[in-house]
Amino acid sequence: MTDHTAQSAQRTETAREVERVAAERVIFFSDAVAAIAITLLALALPVPSVHASASNHTMLTALYGERTAYLPFVISFVVIGAHWRAHHRLFRSIARLDRYVIAVNMVWLLMIIITPYATRVLALPGDNDFGVRFSLYAIIQVITLLALWLMSRHLRHGKLLRAGVPPPLTAFDESVVLVATGMFAISIPISFATPWAYLCWVASGVISRWVRRAQVWSGHEQPE
Repeated sequence: MTDHTAQSAQRTETAREVERVAAERVIFFSDAVAAIAITLLALALPVPSVHASASNHTMLTALYGERTAYLPFVISFVVIGAHWRAHHRLFRSIARLDRYVIAVNMVWLLMIIITPYATRVLALPGDNDFGVRFSLYAIIQVITLLALWLMSRHLRHGKLLRAGVPPPLTAFDESVVLVATGMFAISIPISFATPWAYLCWVASGVISRWVRRAQVWSGHEQPE
């Protein structure tokens, strides 16, 4: 009886170890995809076309002429970095994964890897089609954030975390994700009226910080 119990316990521990290793492989793969996406952003940056005998002034002028590509690069670097940070925080306490999380995570990865493409589209010159180009980028971010929110809710209620570990994202964190999702969504119709729709994205980060600080001050959340 004792031997049978010990063997059963060993099999259970072995199964848990296999599940942990499988989860770690998914995490490593996700980290690699995020790193590749950021690298693709840099590779897509335009190189100024100047003559070999160009002066410093000519080079500065050429660099300034490519300014419309640099702002989307900076935005996308910050956006992908924020997505990765939230993903890393979400998966750091994972014990195992199920098919639902893996499927939604693949959607998250798809959005991350096509963000460099959307960045190049957003950086194209012209004003008449700005609304469509901007909306493409914003829709990708909405889907990315919703995928993160869905995974967080499932992990909190699906018993996939390590025993005794608190949820990596609280219900409040999930509400912050929804705030960011809403701001990206609101920016879509605004982009057809004005290029200042970018301010909705900036406001998203500001509002999230204000809400988080209010939670810390009120004692409902511990500072990181």
